[in-house]
Amino acid sequence: MEKSLNELNGVASVNVDLENKSVKVEYDASKVKVDAMKAAIEDAGYDVVGNV
Repeated sequence: MEKSLNELNGVASVNVDLENKSVKVEYDASKVKVDAMKAAIEDAGYDVVGNV
């Protein structure tokens, strides 16, 4: 998942916490949309739930 998100143009950093089942992404909203990040997470085999 981290690799998939980092490949998106506009993503500055990714912090995955598998123990807490969370991910923190710093990004430039003018370059990447939340829907693209959600798709990258789902394409990596994970579900997106909760606060986005």
